Amino acid sequence: MINRSREVQCPKCAGSNFWRGDPQPDQALHCRYCRAFIMTYDDYIHGVIRREAERLIAEFADGVPSSGLAFLDRRPNSKVQLPRY
Repeated sequence: MINRSREVQCPKCAGSNFWRGDPQPDQALHCRYCRAFIMTYDDYIHGVIRREAERLIAEFADGVPSSGLAFLDRRPNSKVQLPRY
């Protein structure tokens, strides 16, 4: 599940920050402790989606047993190509 807490740590002072309500994509988040610019909400959403996609891909790749992949390799007319890493 996607983390919907919207909590972001300030890169300068490590303070905990978050957006209130329903922010617009171009709304900037500034640290409530040191007032430094952190990121826009659009950048935050893209980062969350990217991390969630990476997690799901890693979970899928690690969760497939090698015997299941071996079955795909044994099928004589299989058009399934395994990804190469």
